[in-house]
Amino acid sequence: MLQRGRARCAVRAPQLLPGASALTPRLLVRRAAAAEAADGPDTRIALDSRQGHYLTRVLRLTEGAVVEAFDGSGRRWRARLSGDRGAASLVLEAEIDATPESPVAIHLGQCLSSADKMDWTIEKAVELGAKSISPIFSQRSPVRFDQARARRKLEHWQAIAEAACMQSGRDTLPLIAEPRSLEAWLAGIQDPIRLVLDPRASVTLSAWRSRLAEAECGPISLLIGPESGLADSELKASASAGFVAVSLGPRVLRTETAGLAALSALQALLGDF
Repeated sequence: MLQRGRARCAVRAPQLLPGASALTPRLLVRRAAAAEAADGPDTRIALDSRQGHYLTRVLRLTEGAVVEAFDGSGRRWRARLSGDRGAASLVLEAEIDATPESPVAIHLGQCLSSADKMDWTIEKAVELGAKSISPIFSQRSPVRFDQARARRKLEHWQAIAEAACMQSGRDTLPLIAEPRSLEAWLAGIQDPIRLVLDPRASVTLSAWRSRLAEAECGPISLLIGPESGLADSELKASASAGFVAVSLGPRVLRTETAGLAALSALQALLGDF
């Protein structure tokens, strides 16, 4: 028997320790160094010059300021700033047993668009809770990379994702995958829910929500075409791979808008919105 309506997913609210607030500055720290915090309180982590500059010059924090440190793997700590820009460090005082990760894993396959649009999409998709983001080469993608440029782009996108995690309060860094062809991406999909946005689709995302609710927050693969849309052959290939075409209503959205709108809708249906 099908259960219609909103999926019920347990969501834990973030907890704040004394001295911290929703506006407490956050900093991503090295995972290996943060692992030492498991040995006991008051673990000191040395900051590099870039991190020290950010805390002491950009944010103008002073000795003893409360900072929230996270390692990108789902752990966070209350910490205090020690020293100045030249020799700044964080003293991890206590671990915060909370995480704002969404209960539904949404894996975004975003066909490549122009540089500024792709940067925007990755930043906002991280803020909206995407579990992973895969840049995809499609027939109509306006950009192509050689191997060297692809590596530089990947490093650039990973830095954007890190900054978005710091801003949005996420403790787990989403995976930013290496750019790949649509064919290769489709071949690796294992998620039970597979959706592709198509403005010509007869089924809207809201009409599809009863089937989404059946999955009980199962992982979702979401495919977004480039600025000129997916070619008919690519839509057929996605259908053969188990993707269902859905639309976001009668309006045609830009590629940098479509994925974010769909992420927001899916979070409202199955996630923590």
